[in-house]
Amino acid sequence: MELLQTLLKQPLFVLFAVIALGTLLGAVKFQGITLGPAGVFFAALVFGHFGHILPHELTELGLVLFVYSVGLHAGPQFFGILRSRGLSFLLVGVTSTAAGAVAAVILAKVLELSASMTGGLYCGATTCTPALAAVLDAVQRAVPDQATMASVGYGVAYPFSLICVVVTIQALPRIMRITAARAAELYQQEQQAQTPVLEECCFRLTNPNFFGRTIDELQGLHISQAVICRLKRAGVIQSARPQIILQADDVLLAVGLPEELAKLEAVLGDVVVENMADPTGAVSSELVVVSRKEIYGKTMREMALWERFGAVATRVRRGGMEFTPHGSLQLEPGDVLRVVGSREAINSTAELIGREERRLDETSIITFAAGIALGVAVGYLPLPFMGEGAHLGAGGGAFLVGLVLGHLGHLGPVRIYVPNAAKHLMRELGLVIFLAGAGSRAGEKFVSVVQQSGVELLLVGAAITIVTVSVALFLLLRVMRWNILSGGGALSACMTNPPGLAAASQLADADAAAVAFASVYPVGLIAKIVLAQAIFLVLQ
Repeated sequence: MELLQTLLKQPLFVLFAVIALGTLLGAVKFQGITLGPAGVFFAALVFGHFGHILPHELTELGLVLFVYSVGLHAGPQFFGILRSRGLSFLLVGVTSTAAGAVAAVILAKVLELSASMTGGLYCGATTCTPALAAVLDAVQRAVPDQATMASVGYGVAYPFSLICVVVTIQALPRIMRITAARAAELYQQEQQAQTPVLEECCFRLTNPNFFGRTIDELQGLHISQAVICRLKRAGVIQSARPQIILQADDVLLAVGLPEELAKLEAVLGDVVVENMADPTGAVSSELVVVSRKEIYGKTMREMALWERFGAVATRVRRGGMEFTPHGSLQLEPGDVLRVVGSREAINSTAELIGREERRLDETSIITFAAGIALGVAVGYLPLPFMGEGAHLGAGGGAFLVGLVLGHLGHLGPVRIYVPNAAKHLMRELGLVIFLAGAGSRAGEKFVSVVQQSGVELLLVGAAITIVTVSVALFLLLRVMRWNILSGGGALSACMTNPPGLAAASQLADADAAAVAFASVYPVGLIAKIVLAQAIFLVLQ
């Protein structure tokens, strides 16, 4: 017993005991619903209630690790989303979360709730832990003694929001009167129309205008973006090296989008069915992973694979998408190239750009730490337009820098590459450390506050959740008429609710929910981080 009492005085023991017990609690399923990482917060409430409070520095460390990793992960998608379908994603993500924020401010003024409590209620009602981190940072700077009230509000509102979103998504097929299977079928049809897959096609050369010309000259005409990768002549198959002189009745194998292949058909000759696999093994293809640091950021034109090795890169796979390479395409860590050529050519190409896949599992601690240091520095730069002494704080600065670096991929001349596994670990570790710290501090006052006004706080949190969910669904399903699978994923993103995404993904065997979640999530997350602080500042 004495040993236990001694251990409970050690912050590191308390921290990891809370994380372990909270993770177990978060994994418990009830009607298919789990608390997930929020289980750590509720476990920490218990420890805090009995006086085991974690140091503020630990909480801030978890916050910085978490938001910086989130920024690195969201950066590549966020700015691309704004350029492509930014208006619709902004409409859903910002309008729904803003509606919840307006409801929170109105209810706070009517019921005379404190600014810190209202900010916490909003974060819990929209199940947004990063927003709670931002509110706690703002409260800590303005009224440090009120920081625990924000955590209490978060803890009161969170459970209802979690359950409400999951149940709503599960009911979407009945609400919209369409089966999940039919919705999945319609989604697949939309995807095929918008993003056709790469195809292979063989052409017999019958156009005399190309007799005697080299493949390099043919490609140099830029007739099509399809890539010619193999040639059959007199039954012999060879890789389509640039210096090969074309002859009548040559069979050319090309890879590209259907419309690009159609352009080749119009100028080369008839489409034919041929087996272009080389039985001798002289021509083969292999997947090569870009993993050498010297290659990062170089273009396909600079690589000159044709000229140097006689190899042809026919496809590039990046982030789940596959496309034909072009000369200005910059290679990024983890890109997967389909290379066609002789065994010697493929080996030479692989030696140049890959065969060091282990590097893709390595994180440069120098650049990772430098990015965080820069983020903390940015967080403490004064913001004169927001009043004297105002600044983003360590969390806000780290998130902003992470977002920019995730998009740019470099810090000055130094490229920043953080493996997905490392980003996931830092994100999850930072999250549970932050939740453990915030929960332990909230535990000091949680019971007394709930006993005093628990029902009122619960109703306010529920109202904020219902307003946000209702506005999001109206925009998604009625105004923009999204598929219910995409709508469920987008709703989960608006509410930053991973269990909701799990429920949407279980409706049908399709990636619609995951794609919509990834698209809207950065917008919803950033909007709530800003709005949560705005709520506190407006009511303060």
